[in-house]
Amino acid sequence: MMRISDIMEKEIINVKNGKKLGFITDIDLDVENGKVSSFSITGSSGNFFSRGTEIDTVFWRDILRIGCDTIIVSIGSNFDTNQIDI
Repeated sequence: MMRISDIMEKEIINVKNGKKLGFITDIDLDVENGKVSSFSITGSSGNFFSRGTEIDTVFWRDILRIGCDTIIVSIGSNFDTNQIDI
């Protein structure tokens, strides 16, 4: 069993492009069915000490794996080699 506080400490990583999406700030529950429907996340702002202010939504169906430190999701289009920042 996993607690909500444990999940909120995990960083969200998108498997399709390898980007760090941020951390969970809120959880949307379907109370009628007793299931998690989505997570609200705050993205990185580029500052090492701040978690940022950009907010996005990750749906439960997009989660591939919940690990010790990260949650791996599959969101958006596949990796594009033209978008590599070196």
